[in-house]
Amino acid sequence: MEEIFSIGETAKINNVSIKALRHYDEIGLLKPKYINKENGYRYYTYDQFSFIDKIKRYKNIGMPL
Repeated sequence: MEEIFSIGETAKINNVSIKALRHYDEIGLLKPKYINKENGYRYYTYDQFSFIDKIKRYKNIGMPL
């Protein structure tokens, strides 16, 4: 099984806010790999980190989400 990271861990590792990750989920840009059905917690995998980097690069050049 892949290692999963909580939304807080993912935010910290990738230097983005939890609010941003929730927003990306809401607009369908980056869905968590796993959502705990009991508590609604979002979890991400390491392979999604490169996509977060792409989002940050595109935002830096002014590309809209």
